[in-house]
Amino acid sequence: MSKENTRRPVKENRSSSKEKDVHKPNYNLLSKHLKKVCNWITANSDKVYVQFHDECWGIPVYDDNQLFELLAMSGMLMDFNWTEILKRKDLFREAFAGFDPSTVAKMGEKEIMDISSNKAIMLAESRVRCIIDNAKCIQRIVKEYGSFSGYIWGYVDYKPVINRFRYPRNVPLRSPKAEAISKDLLKRGFRFVGPVIVYSFMQAAGMTIDHLVDCFRFLDCVRHAERPWRHV
Repeated sequence: MSKENTRRPVKENRSSSKEKDVHKPNYNLLSKHLKKVCNWITANSDKVYVQFHDECWGIPVYDDNQLFELLAMSGMLMDFNWTEILKRKDLFREAFAGFDPSTVAKMGEKEIMDISSNKAIMLAESRVRCIIDNAKCIQRIVKEYGSFSGYIWGYVDYKPVINRFRYPRNVPLRSPKAEAISKDLLKRGFRFVGPVIVYSFMQAAGMTIDHLVDCFRFLDCVRHAERPWRHV
């Protein structure tokens, strides 16, 4: 996946097939049963990447810690692809206290140096500081709105946006709602939250459902979207 293209789990290994075959449904060959999946998942996709598509991407997330984690990981797409990020997810969780904003917001220079010097994590000091600063911003939002979830989900009226895209080329890099969220987050002091990153976050958090309509996950995510928003 190119670093610029962060709107979805995109195909990380492109085949040499003719253009007319690009939009044919692919099949998840790693599953026990053949299933139609989004075209950016191929037989060459890493298992952790396929699992993210099959189990997480597009499912509504309401927990503040999980939302903070997804926002942080979406910001990492400026430096890595989803597979690289997901393979280090457990390391990130350990380093950032399970992405508890109240704990991360209190991290000081020692924690910053420990995390940024960890070669397994591979996060620059500036990126670590950004995540900590964003945690502080989330804390201020929690004081104002009661939860980060209540604030962020309010932008979609507490119900996922259900898109019905047939082809990868239909899936946008950004949306008006992502631009509105980005503008307000930046105003509140957040960093690395441009509209493209925010839209990727919205997709991962299930605020917008961008599975292609013939993907087996599309209807699953729609069913989850029909459930009412809840504060966790």
